[in-house]
Amino acid sequence: MNNSRRSFIKNSSATLAGLGLMEFFPSDIYAKMRNKVGANDKINIGLIGLKNQGFNNVRAFLKIKDVNLLAICDIDDEQINKRKDDLAKLGANNLLVYKDYRKLLENKDIDAVLIATPDHWHCLQLTDALSAGKHVYCEKPIANSILEARAMVYATQKSG
Repeated sequence: MNNSRRSFIKNSSATLAGLGLMEFFPSDIYAKMRNKVGANDKINIGLIGLKNQGFNNVRAFLKIKDVNLLAICDIDDEQINKRKDDLAKLGANNLLVYKDYRKLLENKDIDAVLIATPDHWHCLQLTDALSAGKHVYCEKPIANSILEARAMVYATQKSG
């Protein structure tokens, strides 16, 4: 294989040109091609872990007009009550409340989950979420070991 500067520029240019063509696709067609939510749809999210980082992240997500917080989950009743009030002030009302993240993952109306629990839970919750067909945003550190990281990569690849 000839890896010259010329071939690199040629291949890079072709790739960038291909990416540029995506601007010409109507967004609803491109969304279907990418197996994403369409332009007229809202993305329903569930929040797992309501303390500081989870709350700060979901506040940022709620600034996106096509995002709808559908459910929250925490094992701490005090956090649930506090955050329900805080989230209501941000316009997130009628939230479904779960104490077991697995029950939240069973909800077919939830498209994606935001995981902001203590890091020793991340691997299990992320792999369970992917197995349930959810898109996942997970707080750092994402894994505590190479074995956990490999399990998460495998689950991500398996989920498509």
